[in-house]
Amino acid sequence: RNYRLSATINTMLPHVLLSISFFTANSLRNFYAPPRAAGSLSVHRARKTDSEWRSELSPAAYNVLREEGTEPAWSSPLNDVAPDAPGTFACAGCASLLYRNAAKFDSGTGWPSFFAPLDGDAVELKVDFKTVLPRTEVVCRSCGGHLGHVFDDGPRPTGKRYCMNGVALSFREDAQYPELAEEAAVREAGGVPMEQPLIAVLPGAAINGALAV
Repeated sequence: RNYRLSATINTMLPHVLLSISFFTANSLRNFYAPPRAAGSLSVHRARKTDSEWRSELSPAAYNVLREEGTEPAWSSPLNDVAPDAPGTFACAGCASLLYRNAAKFDSGTGWPSFFAPLDGDAVELKVDFKTVLPRTEVVCRSCGGHLGHVFDDGPRPTGKRYCMNGVALSFREDAQYPELAEEAAVREAGGVPMEQPLIAVLPGAAINGALAV
C-alpha cells in the first residue's frame, strides 16, 4: 500500500507543481503588468495608435510586432547576414538597437538567433501562456513590439537562444550607420546587464523540479 501511495504521489506531483507554477506566474503577471489593449502590448508602451502602426509597418511586420504572430521558418533574409559583417539588429517598429551581429549564430531553426541582446535596455522578457507549456516572450523594451522567444538551449557564453522573427528586425551595417555603431559599442561596454525576471523563471523552475522527481 505504501508503495502504491508513493507511486501515486510521484505521478501527481509534477501536475501539482505545474499547476502551482501557472497560477503563481499568472498572478504575478496580472499584478505587475497593466492590461493589454487590442493591437498593442502593454497599454503604457503604446506610443502610437493602432492605425499608425498599421500604416507604418508592412502587414507581416504588423502581424508579428503588434499581434504577436510568427513568421514562417527560413523566410527571413536576415538568416543570411554574414557572421563577420559588423552591424547591429534594430527593432523594425521603432529602430531601437537590440542585438549585435557578433551575438548571432546559426541555430538551425530557420529564425535569426542570438545568444544575448545588446544589453538589458534592449529587450524585456515576459511569460507567454499561449501554448501548453509557458515560454519566455521577448519584446522590444522601447515600443513593446513582440520579437520572439528565448530558450535555454543556446551556445556559450550565455546558454540562451533568443529566437527572433526576422520581419521584426532590421540590420544596420556599421559602415553605413557609424553613429549607431558607436552607440552600440558604448552600450555593450557599460550597459545594463540582462536579467531574467522572476515571473519568467518560475514556470521553468517548477517544470524542471517536476521532471527531477
